[in-house]
Amino acid sequence: MKNIMSYLIILLVLIFASCEKDDNGPEFPTEEKEIVLSAQSKDMVESDNQFGIEIFKRILNADQGNLMISPLSISQALLMTYNGADGDTKKAFEETLFLNDLTIDEVNQSAQELVKALLEVDPGVIIDIANSIWYRDGYTIKPEFIQVNKDYYNAEVQQLVFNDDAVDIINAWVKDKTNDKIEEIIDSIEPTTLMFLINAVYFKGNWKYQFEESNTINDEFTLSNGSKITVPFMHQSITANVMNHDDFTILDLLYGRGNFSMFIILPDEDKTIDDVLELWNNDTYNQWLTDFTEVGELDVVIPKFKSVYEKELNDVLKAMGLALAFDSGQANFSNIIENMQLFISKVKHKTFIEVNEKGTEAAAVTSVEIGYTSVNPSSQFIADRPFLFVIREKYTNSILFMGRVEDPSKE
Repeated sequence: MKNIMSYLIILLVLIFASCEKDDNGPEFPTEEKEIVLSAQSKDMVESDNQFGIEIFKRILNADQGNLMISPLSISQALLMTYNGADGDTKKAFEETLFLNDLTIDEVNQSAQELVKALLEVDPGVIIDIANSIWYRDGYTIKPEFIQVNKDYYNAEVQQLVFNDDAVDIINAWVKDKTNDKIEEIIDSIEPTTLMFLINAVYFKGNWKYQFEESNTINDEFTLSNGSKITVPFMHQSITANVMNHDDFTILDLLYGRGNFSMFIILPDEDKTIDDVLELWNNDTYNQWLTDFTEVGELDVVIPKFKSVYEKELNDVLKAMGLALAFDSGQANFSNIIENMQLFISKVKHKTFIEVNEKGTEAAAVTSVEIGYTSVNPSSQFIADRPFLFVIREKYTNSILFMGRVEDPSKE
């Protein structure tokens, strides 16, 4: 059997999925629906794709084995955080996210328009894109920061006492928004954590042309080191769009009415994923999109698979230009709160995907954790607990007495 693939590279172009009707289900349109975006939103899509391709390539180079990311989830969480940045930190976000000449208002408006379009384009799609902000009780966050994230990112905002219960509450939100596929994104809360900005994406979609389970056959899959394993492969013959490159082939598999699809990029037998990555950038990707042709009665053979992936994104985002936002002494998030030195302490990303005969179910969560290094100065000094004291001479710094007071009522 032909070497089916070394890996599946799944490009989440629009973040997937749809749900095709069953015999007893509702009737859904079968034709694709064109999404007409404003000029600035089209620019935003270009920025999102450029960011997604860049961070995906960097993670592929850093990690081994199966992995999947959601550029949309990462971008949504970072854009909410971007609204709290100012000065050079704000510029670092713009460079890292390839926002180019878009103003912050245009960025927010475009992000809102794009998400709205994705959620509404196909009535057969089961998809949820949810945002939330959780911040430590006792602190006053700037109303403008809260309002812009509510207005443009539909963020749920909650003030919490940051204890073990808060961990459970936040993780319960994550579990709910991912349909139980990702059960937690945080395991503890540091004493210096002020805020979590979290995005969750969930989708479940059936193939437009489903595979018959009876046609699933165990066969050999060749690993990158040349060894072989036996896995179940799904088989069907369909009409599909294919792009043939000198070094690889791209198959476009449709969900639902066809607005959402999965690209499978298969290197030729004498090529590797690294060969694809060398060619892959936003410009070549846009060119590839124009080179698809329809192939009738194409025999499609792909393996069933299921995987979970988790990664802290601090290092890769720093390398992409966002290091200033992680600098505890130099980051500028003055648009979040007054008189506190805030910085990004952690960006964590988790994903789940399962591909079978019916379709695809996947989820992603991104958490941006904001920490602080200083607090508002106190205007009080209350010695209402045991304390030490020193009596010294100022100019010689000679210590005359040293003591401790444990109980002022006693002599």
